[in-house]
Amino acid sequence: MSEDKKNEIKENKKEETSEEPKKKFTFKCTRCDNCCLKRGPIPITQWDLEIWAKNGVLSNFLPYLDIYNNPNGTMDLILKPFNPKDKENKGLDNIFNQSSIEDLLEEKCPLYNKEEKKCLVYENRPLSCQTYPLEYNGQNYVIVDNDCPGIGKEGMTKEELKIMRETAQKINYELTRTRISLPIFSQILSQKVMMDLMRQNMEAMNKMSDEDRAKVDDIFKKSGPKNEPKNEN
Repeated sequence: MSEDKKNEIKENKKEETSEEPKKKFTFKCTRCDNCCLKRGPIPITQWDLEIWAKNGVLSNFLPYLDIYNNPNGTMDLILKPFNPKDKENKGLDNIFNQSSIEDLLEEKCPLYNKEEKKCLVYENRPLSCQTYPLEYNGQNYVIVDNDCPGIGKEGMTKEELKIMRETAQKINYELTRTRISLPIFSQILSQKVMMDLMRQNMEAMNKMSDEDRAKVDDIFKKSGPKNEPKNEN
């Protein structure tokens, strides 16, 4: 090997070793509560539901569970924040004029007590809360909130880091599992609801008297499409 070639290899090795090493991820929660106050919708997995059912606390979460249709076509089960403005809507308005998910991105978690600065379900908090602000995208670990004051704080043990990484991997797997099964369950339930409604309507029609049935038929005829006038030209 020529001397020039040897020198070139040495220079390349120097450049490789002179690169700054990647900073080690450390985290210690400072209890700033920002992740609870402005968290927005929280993704929920089947694992969360199973744990809540096992611990007998599922009913605490049910009023806040909702389904979100992502722009990419997938569906997510979420813990939906409550918008105080929705209190103004009453009756049917409360059903049809609820805030959209996009309007709730800066709202607090519905199970966080702002006055007492306390999570009401801390022992049963979702996987997504347990691993925040660290996530796993299937290939790499990702920090989803670079402004979190706990990032870079010393004091995290190797065991705590190991558990946090394993939890991040678990939620990645569980979210994938939930996103696959949720559209299937949703379609099955929608079909069942429609079939139940049709059966109830048929049973109600069968119980009607001939006179009442005639009135209903007359209503449908009047509400049906009008006949277009014939063109005599």
